[in-house]
Amino acid sequence: MSTLRAVIRLFLLTVYTLTTFGIYLLGYFFVRLFNARYEPWRNLFMRTWARGVAFIFNVQVEAVGEPPEAPFFIVANHMSYLDIVPLYLNLRCTFVAKKEVRSWPVVGFMVKAVGVIFIDRKKRKDVKRVNKLLSNSLNEYQGMIVFPEGTSSAGKEVLPFHASLLQLPATANLPVHYCSLYYETGVGDPPADDSVCFYGARESFLQHIWKFAKTHSVFCEISFGKSPVQSTDRKELAETLHQRIEGIFRPTTEPETETIKST
Repeated sequence: MSTLRAVIRLFLLTVYTLTTFGIYLLGYFFVRLFNARYEPWRNLFMRTWARGVAFIFNVQVEAVGEPPEAPFFIVANHMSYLDIVPLYLNLRCTFVAKKEVRSWPVVGFMVKAVGVIFIDRKKRKDVKRVNKLLSNSLNEYQGMIVFPEGTSSAGKEVLPFHASLLQLPATANLPVHYCSLYYETGVGDPPADDSVCFYGARESFLQHIWKFAKTHSVFCEISFGKSPVQSTDRKELAETLHQRIEGIFRPTTEPETETIKST
């Protein structure tokens, strides 16, 4: 049954994504033709796409706290490619992603077309270029999401933050919002740290998404911090944000009876 479920879901995901993206490209052409802002159209497409993906994979998303309004700069812990679904459902935003994503067949083109900013994490000098792009991309139509851990994890803890990714808000003394993601799977499914979290070199993307597609259901909780953080020292900013996210963080592997800490 789980194998059939995975086949149907991945087929629906492919058809749904290509169809909605085709509509997005058509609308994008007319938006550019009339010299209008593309972000509102992009936001509509991404939220619609995220809702469809959540429906196909039976992902229930619950938001705790109030998400910020654009323009904003927000950081989050990072566990999976699935993270973009709850984030797009709750925020008008775009992301900073690793450069490797741009080279993925089909997906790389699609991700670039929706305004995602790519960074080469192996080159420190690339941070300066990315920070300039971030500054130019903050506007009334969208905020910026950064994963300062620099990689995804199993969700057992919040990994150390890379302060270099916070150079822009530190230099401009911008308020930085924060949120924390938590996943759990349904009864009988593999635990979320195995079937939802995608990290390290344990398996390929295709192997993992096949495993994820076989799950019966996934619950995601996205918790937003109560107040943003400001500092002109990027290391101090990174440390404070790390502490704040730890304050609302729930380990993905924790029992359901545990309660959420708040700040």
